[in-house]
Amino acid sequence: MPFTPYQLLWYFFIYAFLGWCLEVVFCTVNSGQWVNRGFLNGPVCPIYGVGMVVVLLALQPLADNLLLLFAGSLVLTSLLELATGYVLKKAFHTSWWDYSDPPFNIGGYICLKFSLAWGLGGMAAVRLLHPPIARMVDRLPRTLGLVLLAVMAGVMAADLAATLVTLAGLEQDLRELEKLAAALRRGSDAVSKGLGDAALAADDKLAEGRQALPGRLADLEARRDLLRA
Repeated sequence: MPFTPYQLLWYFFIYAFLGWCLEVVFCTVNSGQWVNRGFLNGPVCPIYGVGMVVVLLALQPLADNLLLLFAGSLVLTSLLELATGYVLKKAFHTSWWDYSDPPFNIGGYICLKFSLAWGLGGMAAVRLLHPPIARMVDRLPRTLGLVLLAVMAGVMAADLAATLVTLAGLEQDLRELEKLAAALRRGSDAVSKGLGDAALAADDKLAEGRQALPGRLADLEARRDLLRA
């Protein structure tokens, strides 16, 4: 069945938030310190929301064909990342990501390693993640859903306006927008700090488990030898 605008808006906001969470965890674990990622001040990465909406619209009919779903996700998300990176660089003369070091990259905007990751991620999202999200959206009372969408859209629009004005360096009296942006950044920092701390703690536990694994295997081997004796 085709998606309604109401559903697509909800999917955009949900995946924009989940994508932001993924960015925070990935960058925090990689750098070893807390990182709050994102173009905006709030806890969203719009490129993830747009990417998943595009993938769902184009590839939902192919959900049962894993190969085509993977290939389609890889191509669509890579093109979106390439176009977004290029536009942001040309418009604001800065880069929010740089893939210049990994091999097989195009202008530092995309690279083979992350394109493969986006392909796998899109495939997993369509097959595993999206069905429960779609059910949750459909079960949400319509009036409440519309009110929440209006609030989220208004907040994101104000956040985007404040961000663009700041990046463009325009001299205007935007104290209310600045206050909203600061409040969103504080909330985003608090959430990302919690995510980052949890990710680092989990990464430490995994590292400890990997270090202890040889000793545990040796103990098991010794116990097996005793039992055989």
